Amino acid sequence: MRKVFLIILVVIIFPLQRGFRGGLLFAQDHQLHEVQVNAVRRMKDAGVQQTVLDTTVLHQNIALSMSDILTQHSTLFIKSYGRATESTAEFRGTSPSHTQVLWNGMKINSPMLGTVDFSTIPSYFVDNARLLHGASSLTVTGGGLGGAVDMETLPLFNQGYAVQYIQGIGSYSTYDQFLRFTYGGERWSTSTRAVYSTSKNDFKYTNYDKIGHPVERNKSGYFDDVHVMQDVYYNSPKVGRFGAMLWFTHSLRGLPFLSVDYKDNTDFKNEHKQDAIRGVLSWDKTFEKWNLGARAGYVWQDIAYDYTTTRETVNTDITHSRSISHQGYLQANADWMPRSNWLLTANASVYYNHVKSEDKSPFHIGDNYNLGRAEYNLSLSAKYRPAKNLTLSAVLREECYKNDFVPVIPALFAEYVVTPRFIKKEKGASHIVFKASVARNYRYPTMNDLYFKPGGNPNLKPEQGFTYDGGIEGFLQVRAFSLKMNLSAFDSYITDWILWTPNAKGYWQPSNLKKVHNYGTEMMATAELKLKHQWKVSLTGNYAYTPSINKSDKLDANDASYGKQLVYVPRHSANVNGRVSWRTWSLSYQWTYYSERFTTTSNEVSYITGRLKPYYMNDITLEKTFQWRKVHASLKGVVNNLLGSEYVTVLSRPMPGRNFEIFLEIKPQWKGK
Repeated sequence: MRKVFLIILVVIIFPLQRGFRGGLLFAQDHQLHEVQVNAVRRMKDAGVQQTVLDTTVLHQNIALSMSDILTQHSTLFIKSYGRATESTAEFRGTSPSHTQVLWNGMKINSPMLGTVDFSTIPSYFVDNARLLHGASSLTVTGGGLGGAVDMETLPLFNQGYAVQYIQGIGSYSTYDQFLRFTYGGERWSTSTRAVYSTSKNDFKYTNYDKIGHPVERNKSGYFDDVHVMQDVYYNSPKVGRFGAMLWFTHSLRGLPFLSVDYKDNTDFKNEHKQDAIRGVLSWDKTFEKWNLGARAGYVWQDIAYDYTTTRETVNTDITHSRSISHQGYLQANADWMPRSNWLLTANASVYYNHVKSEDKSPFHIGDNYNLGRAEYNLSLSAKYRPAKNLTLSAVLREECYKNDFVPVIPALFAEYVVTPRFIKKEKGASHIVFKASVARNYRYPTMNDLYFKPGGNPNLKPEQGFTYDGGIEGFLQVRAFSLKMNLSAFDSYITDWILWTPNAKGYWQPSNLKKVHNYGTEMMATAELKLKHQWKVSLTGNYAYTPSINKSDKLDANDASYGKQLVYVPRHSANVNGRVSWRTWSLSYQWTYYSERFTTTSNEVSYITGRLKPYYMNDITLEKTFQWRKVHASLKGVVNNLLGSEYVTVLSRPMPGRNFEIFLEIKPQWKGK
């Protein structure tokens, strides 16, 4: 039985140290002046629960991917198969395919799997990112039954010329290089970024899955990744802002052997290759009451997987898989503000996905499928502020996959702002916001779900879910001290959950089997204190309690999964980030925790492999910055897994112990036209 509104949900407070942002409320990157007004907030974000990751967080370490950033600075659980291997996000206890991912407005989820590997996204390639929790994801896209991750690159107008180079050296023969050239004038902005990361990744670990617990090395865990991104922006008051973003990726990765594998890695090759090109063209123009925009994008991916054995110089393919996908994208949007208390928005987009997949494996030889599919999306929203402190919002979304329409997707949002109080003429302020939302959502099956051979099921129905959210957001500033807090609760029901299970013929097949009840709480807080003599202390914490319970009917008399936690979903997760800085020195500490995860649907713990133990991670960073005339430099030392914890995120996939990294950054700067 549904628990209609659980408690209140939380959202994020914007870092307002001197007031609230006024002006044209739907403008995005157009420069708006900050002024002090009572209870004026962006209407476009009314009722939305989001976590914002700013550039400081994203660009703290070139060795980090977006999977690392989300692990350390959000309530998401990142399911990782090891260092530099597939890492997917599980939002609020849902599956990775229930998290939608956008890059500069374009959805980049794989049309085959419906997921995104966050380990292949360098954090230095993202200038701004936000996590849209639950129903809030419907403001940007459909299908995010858990939520959405929205990433973008930003222009640097009026910044002049700049060059940035970072060299990193770490344990296990790990080398990271980052190079960036930028120019920002009054009308033009351009940026070229390149990242190259390579490692043998042959760390030692104690193998508790083998008799005698031998010390072994991580076999076949090497990686070699290259990323290049180019973006160009042109801004004109008359014609608007144009943007072009292009991102190239080449990734070669050995897939580490399982800790229960006795094979010799000299006789076997287990390798994953991926080449990708992503591009987006954009146009935006703001008028007095209108904001218009259009985008076009394209994604090409070539993914290869080879598992071969060599005996007496003869190579034999065990698995040989090739998949090439093309994704085209067109989108147009319009925002209209007829009055100061009304905001109307329309957004239309179309995606066309084409996949050619072939495979040689013990169960199949030949083409899996060679098919295309069009996806159409239309959303309309209305935001109304009937009173100074109250904003109501409604979103209607319609989606069509090929010739199949899902029912209309509705979402309702409400936000009430307790009038801000300003203490003693700008020496302090306080602020409280209450938010609530309810939404229905759908996710259509992926192309592998429908057409993969053997096992694809063309009769699958879309997954559907209801989500209820409520929360409270607060902000307090008293002189040199500031505090931001969020406390939220959610209740979600997902039916027709698609689950791949083994059949009588020996291979796996998807069916609409599961009913899942996700509920829980999310808490976020940031405190900052500025002291005398250039001392500064900050502390940020995130906590999530996410029971994700199977409510499906029993498959047979032996099915003990009813009422149990979903596999690999922790009930508790938390992280804390502390930082102390003084003049040119800074010391940072990162703590991450995940509770136990079950590996079976029955949550059986009577044998060793039934559960993965809870673990804590501790990382520490010491940085010193230097300034010589127009050259900025920094030297940074990092100790990962400071206490040498022995842990796994996925069964039989060992993770590295204590390891070290050193980074040198050089950044000459000069102004110029």
